[in-house]
Amino acid sequence: MEKTLCVAKYFNELFRSENDTNMDQMRMHKMMYLAQRESLMLNKEPLFDSDFQGWKYGPVLVEVRNEYTSGRMFHFVKGELSEKSKQLVQSVYQRYKKLSSWKLSTLSHGELSWKCSREGLAADDNGSTVLKLSDMRVDAARELLRRKQLETTV
Repeated sequence: MEKTLCVAKYFNELFRSENDTNMDQMRMHKMMYLAQRESLMLNKEPLFDSDFQGWKYGPVLVEVRNEYTSGRMFHFVKGELSEKSKQLVQSVYQRYKKLSSWKLSTLSHGELSWKCSREGLAADDNGSTVLKLSDMRVDAARELLRRKQLETTV
């Protein structure tokens, strides 16, 4: 299993190499969610062990948020991803990089795991309920089915 901040740092490096600036925080959280879902879908196990919280704009990793708000942006993050993990992150990045941060947020709002974490909260509440891994596995299974259906209709 990879270190959460190493995955985020790698996403940021991919984004910087194309855009010459850091990835915005909203996009980062959504890319991290999508990478976690992708790992559950393809590998049947999480890519990293940090928990997402169901905030109003989608899943958030507090550990990653702290990197953004600290002003140090992965400066002290050490470690490399395995080649397998790099390929997974690159795949997720390529699949979703053209979508705006807000579009990614809208996508995350369609996920069962996020919806369940928001139960009982007002739309403007950030919330701190953890997204359940079991719900994320359902999201992963739904995404796999969606992709298979797309393949058969193309």
